[in-house]
Amino acid sequence: MHKTNLVHQSGPIVIALNGVMANLNEDGKDAFLQDQGIISSARVSTGSEKKKEGGEGLVGALYRDRHETPFEGGSMFRFFVECPISVAQPFFQLPYVHNEFSGRYSVIDGEFYTPEWAKENPEILKIFNEAETDSREIYKSFLDMGIAKEQARLALLFRFNTKFYWTVSLRHLLELMSLENHENAPDEFWRARDEIIPTIIKEFSPIAYAKMEEYKRFIPTAWHKEIIRHPGKFYENEICKDYERYACIDNIGDVYLLEHSKFNPEFFRLAVQTKVNPTRGFAHAKMTFFIKEPIFVHRQWVRHRYGAWTEIPPNFDVITTDKDFYMPEYFRIQVGKSMSYIYEDAPEETNLRAQLMLQELINRSCERYWILRKKFGISPGNAAQNLPYTFRIHSIWTANLESLMNYFSLRCDTHAQWETRRFAEEIYKWFKQLYPIPHDIFIKHLNFGKNEDLFEK
Repeated sequence: MHKTNLVHQSGPIVIALNGVMANLNEDGKDAFLQDQGIISSARVSTGSEKKKEGGEGLVGALYRDRHETPFEGGSMFRFFVECPISVAQPFFQLPYVHNEFSGRYSVIDGEFYTPEWAKENPEILKIFNEAETDSREIYKSFLDMGIAKEQARLALLFRFNTKFYWTVSLRHLLELMSLENHENAPDEFWRARDEIIPTIIKEFSPIAYAKMEEYKRFIPTAWHKEIIRHPGKFYENEICKDYERYACIDNIGDVYLLEHSKFNPEFFRLAVQTKVNPTRGFAHAKMTFFIKEPIFVHRQWVRHRYGAWTEIPPNFDVITTDKDFYMPEYFRIQVGKSMSYIYEDAPEETNLRAQLMLQELINRSCERYWILRKKFGISPGNAAQNLPYTFRIHSIWTANLESLMNYFSLRCDTHAQWETRRFAEEIYKWFKQLYPIPHDIFIKHLNFGKNEDLFEK
């Protein structure tokens, strides 16, 4: 049996190897080394996929000349990742499949992440500890009051721990290893990449690892600093001045439709002639949105990864100065079983009490943020780890119509979180107006969501 270290840790990030693609030996037993999968995937083009000997030079030539698909189809890994929520987002920008623990259905417990640099200064550590105690007490109070878990988590700090499965190919791990570090992803993420991923590649794909070292790649990414604009209030004025549609989503956030593919009935009639699944024909049209939403809404939304996402780095100085945090107008009581909950408005007294508790937590958290910034010179991103999980961020999303149909079915459904659903409902109305034929097909044949007040039957 192949012996391996299944659990790897780098700072606050723990990555456990949960599974790998297995190839069968001649005796019918699993062989976990992945190089043979790469070699067989490449050799099938010449009909020699069953040949076992050799192949090291082939792997080198494939990697050197960037023939990538054998590294994708021939070698897969499944990881179980545990890390602070503030560090998790870069993982969700990486390819393949993620399945995450949900604070909608489960109580979030366990330790909060406290950086090592915070532990080295007693005054800073005291602030982190006070923030954690404050957050935990209010989160527990919300749960004791019957507040829905999905809203109670708004009291948690932006450093609670999350966990998820991540299934990814060797091709994309090799690409990740080639990326230049830059400041838009936390240092903890880059350290975990450099300390954990090479170890796993070397153990399970030693030939591929050797060729990665021999033909080193460097994919520059820091060039973004030459052209980026820093986050601020300019977005709505500059980016959205030519928007096609706009909606203020109650007191939750904003969504702009920046552009869409113009509707051409004949084009769609032609596009759906694609073989096997005509729905893929709708992927030729797209809509691009500029969104301002609470962080917890974004974390759900970004899971719709069939498209392009940009999470714009938050300007926490502006967020804390303007108190740009989402405050529910109505707190909800959660009734029923997991995956089939229904939600009822909390009693008025409970609602007012919860609003006051959350607002006071926001105020205290902003005070701590500015103490860390002004007294200790802590960076905005690090100081923000003591903010509650309800601040707003900006993002850009481009999705094709096929992806949007899936999004509407899931997020317009009455079981979806209300804040997330409100965005989906507004975007759905635009889709209905701009794409009448795809909309008609969607309602008649493709929608699997339930929302009798929204969807026409």
